[in-house]
Amino acid sequence: MSWDRFVKLFHWSLATGIVANYFFLEEGDQPHEWLGYLLCGLVVARLIWGFYGPATAQFSSFLARPAVAMREIRSLNTAHELPNTHTAAGGYQLVLVMFLVLGLGITGWIHDLDAFWGEDWPADLHEYMANALIILAGVHVLAVGWMQLGLNMPIIQRMWFSRR
Repeated sequence: MSWDRFVKLFHWSLATGIVANYFFLEEGDQPHEWLGYLLCGLVVARLIWGFYGPATAQFSSFLARPAVAMREIRSLNTAHELPNTHTAAGGYQLVLVMFLVLGLGITGWIHDLDAFWGEDWPADLHEYMANALIILAGVHVLAVGWMQLGLNMPIIQRMWFSRR
């Protein structure tokens, strides 16, 4: 795996921001809102990078057919060769994370609009999406942990120290 500096910065900034917003910042307060908008901006930047960045960062290099992702998930019981970019399963997880972050930004924004005053569904949807994002992040951490510790695959070292 070879991630460029922007992909690494995106990954760790997004992870840190999600943890901060979910666990440490008070929902509805300005720091929570501004961090949410910053995370949405990061996602938009990553979307642009996914089309115009280096080959290993482009979505076309790792978003394969769902059958490929399922085969990768089934192969998590043994050590295996990692591609030079995200795996297909990791790519789908990335797309889902970006969808959820943007959805959180939109639902958080519309919740404060006068047009939705007194409506519960924006806040409810925002909460469901936040919980889904945390569950997805937990699955991601467990998968990486299993690959690193259970299968002795150097996935964390590649994310921190790899050079292009």
